[in-house]
Amino acid sequence: MDVKRLTRREFIRVSSVTAAGVLAASCAPPTPEVIKETVVVEKEKEVTKVVEVEKEKIVTATPIPEPHEAPMLQELVGAGKLPSVGERLPVNPMVIDLPWAKVGEYGGIMRKVTTSANFGDEQVFMYGRSPIHWTGGGTGTGPGLFESWDASADATEWTFHHRQGLKWSDGEPFTVDDILFWWEDMALDDEHSQALPAWALPGGQPMEMTKVDDFTLQFKFAAPGPITDFELAAFNNFGNTNCPQPKHYMEQFHPDHSDYKDFETFYEMQDWWINVERPVLTGWNPVQLDVGQRMVMERNPYCWYVDKQGNQLPYIDKVDIGYAEDLEVVKLKVISGQVDYLGRPFLALGDLSLMKQNEDQGGYHVEFWDGGAGGQPVWTVNWNQPDPEKAELVGKRQFLLALSHAIDRLQIKKMLFFGLGGPPSTGTVSPNTAQFNRSEEGKAIFAEWRDHAAAYDPGKAKALLDEAGAVDQNGDGWRQLPSGKELKFVIYNNRPEFAEAGEMLKEDWQAVGLDCVHTMVSGQQAGTDWRNGNSDVRIWGGGAPDGPDILGYPQWIVSRTSNGRWAPLYGSWMALEGTSREGVDADKRPRERQPPWEEPPPEDPNYRMWQLYKRAIREPDMAKRDQLLFDIIRIHIDEGPFLIGMIADLPHVVIVGNKLMNVPTHEEIPMGGWFGPWVVAQPGAVVYPEGWYFGS
Repeated sequence: MDVKRLTRREFIRVSSVTAAGVLAASCAPPTPEVIKETVVVEKEKEVTKVVEVEKEKIVTATPIPEPHEAPMLQELVGAGKLPSVGERLPVNPMVIDLPWAKVGEYGGIMRKVTTSANFGDEQVFMYGRSPIHWTGGGTGTGPGLFESWDASADATEWTFHHRQGLKWSDGEPFTVDDILFWWEDMALDDEHSQALPAWALPGGQPMEMTKVDDFTLQFKFAAPGPITDFELAAFNNFGNTNCPQPKHYMEQFHPDHSDYKDFETFYEMQDWWINVERPVLTGWNPVQLDVGQRMVMERNPYCWYVDKQGNQLPYIDKVDIGYAEDLEVVKLKVISGQVDYLGRPFLALGDLSLMKQNEDQGGYHVEFWDGGAGGQPVWTVNWNQPDPEKAELVGKRQFLLALSHAIDRLQIKKMLFFGLGGPPSTGTVSPNTAQFNRSEEGKAIFAEWRDHAAAYDPGKAKALLDEAGAVDQNGDGWRQLPSGKELKFVIYNNRPEFAEAGEMLKEDWQAVGLDCVHTMVSGQQAGTDWRNGNSDVRIWGGGAPDGPDILGYPQWIVSRTSNGRWAPLYGSWMALEGTSREGVDADKRPRERQPPWEEPPPEDPNYRMWQLYKRAIREPDMAKRDQLLFDIIRIHIDEGPFLIGMIADLPHVVIVGNKLMNVPTHEEIPMGGWFGPWVVAQPGAVVYPEGWYFGS
């Protein structure tokens, strides 16, 4: 019998599995800390269960009942078209047993609607392909595809063991080779567009990935990777990557394994929400896709989830997702009774009255799930302006402070958000973030960051703009650059639910003499112009919600990657560091490089925050790691704000059909929902839609 050792902190983390209601057939992962206590890994066909004994947490084993399956699959088994359910499930399936949920009934079609023409937002509806799962609503980690793992004391070596008997939706075995295929034939292939994720580059060098056997994988890092488990839980696909990939299917399109000369066809086939033929590991798999019209998904006969009585999930047979061009069409579909569940796209709080008034007519009820944002929405000003004089102004602290003090956040909260949500907030990440909840210092610095420059003071804003050198030199009522040239900002907004918030932001800035225009744009335009460093101000509608461990998704604290929240060209430079493309096109001008990038000078706060971040993610000692993060936040407070938020922790409007069962209320969900960020993958990772069913 295998024996694993867990630290006291890991016993707390294991206990969060019970808090989340997800009892997985394995032990919670050990951390790279001093070994102290012992737990026993379950035998075959058993599931771990956390119990409390004399203020300690231990793991015992509870047998899983004989598995059962949906009637539609029984017919296929009887006809010889599908193996029995026992052959389809892994040796240790994942048991979904949520505190608010009852054993459900099979059948039915769940109707949804989206404004995503390629249905890509369905990624966060299912969490099945995540190697490690969130527990406690995103406060800890537990087993997923990997049923157990351990790490060396210095966190440079991690060993993962995945569930034996896992299968793709076409019945082919899922093995370590499917992960190696992503790493060797995509991430490390210079011809493929897959960027190396930051978690794979501790010490500035790509990790070594080694296959121990078909079910065991080893990562070796050049420097400590102490939060690897949190990073692999993020986004439901190995930390925002294209992993895992079904090697048996995808290698037929890979240039190194086929007659294809490039990756063009490979790109068309690699994403399951674009290619219905690609095998999946999720609860439902697409069977019909009409881009810009409709997607239909059916239950995956090889889904590796079961309920506490051994019934294979999901309960619901099909998910039918319609496409709507805009939120107005979405609302019409909801109030006319054509939608059973709506979480994304987000409805504006301004739509609340309409939604409540039509509950009986539409056969639904409204729920509020927390967004978990530090300040929603968040606006950022581009530090990498094409105009050097404008860039210099944006880099002045007085200018950033003025932008924040000019905003009447309480008026916005009252008029647009019905007084809901938390206090006015300059920015910050989620109040749920681990680093701000495990020490008094963390709580204090979070509050200081949130409240920094949040007070409405237009007189102070005007004085600060004067100090920054942005004054009205020609008497036309608008401030100019110090040279006398025009100073104008275009505010990009691709979030219709915050259209009115954008208008009020514009009016507040205009009131202190800043000439600006608020314009609604597509998400594609907002993203493209931002990544190229060619836009002034843009919205981040999620409102700085990431993440369970903020070091695992650093864009909000160091502006990393081309989607870096306030310095996209600096962010691209950060993302290229340590990769084979570091310094690419260095002889060209920043915007002529592919991708566009620019190195910040050493005295720039972005450079200093980046150096601190790199030290933090390599620090095995949690207290020291937290302190390095607080040093980064101190730069935000003393030299920013770099994020300009509005209101902390706004709730999200969620539509639930009255016949849809096992969908929790705000009070039942750990952390209240944390619905904003993709990194937490709500609802898939927290409330498990595979356990929803239709009742009377």
